[in-house]
Amino acid sequence: MNEPVDILKINEVLAEKFLRIEESLPTYLTIKDLFEKLLARIEEEFQIPFIWISILNEENAIDIIKALKSSHILKDRVNIIGRTVLLNLVAESTMPRLINDNLKPFYKLLPRNKKYFIKSLAIAPLTLNSEIIGSINYGDFSSLRYQPGMDTTLLERLACNVSARLSVIMTGGNDICNSIIK
Repeated sequence: MNEPVDILKINEVLAEKFLRIEESLPTYLTIKDLFEKLLARIEEEFQIPFIWISILNEENAIDIIKALKSSHILKDRVNIIGRTVLLNLVAESTMPRLINDNLKPFYKLLPRNKKYFIKSLAIAPLTLNSEIIGSINYGDFSSLRYQPGMDTTLLERLACNVSARLSVIMTGGNDICNSIIK
């Protein structure tokens, strides 16, 4: 087989999956609905064994925390975390981070009552009003799934669109990433 053609086809399939998820975001009308359906769609499209949300334990996230904890689907898939801890783990950046070595510091992202056997991790920071508010975390059994150096453009775009949708839900603001989807 022609390896460059295979890689292009794989990338095309991945981009289509991300696009399908992004196109569904405007149909989610509440915080609970957004994250319940988003996590289900991501699991379905990408067969990711572990996916959960970390949210900052801060005043501006109270409504998000309440909504997530009120969901029987999400309550065990949420980790409330301190700002300093999260910002250290994401290197104070909104860029997704891929890790497959020395995962122990990242265990702080795991939900309290859940233990995931992960060998690689992708962390996609979420923002609200241009400030990091939390992250969507993707874990896998394979150390090869998420490796530093892999392209995170599609993961970053999804996180931006999720952040924009969250902002719209919470404040009725403009969908700042809408042009990225198209």
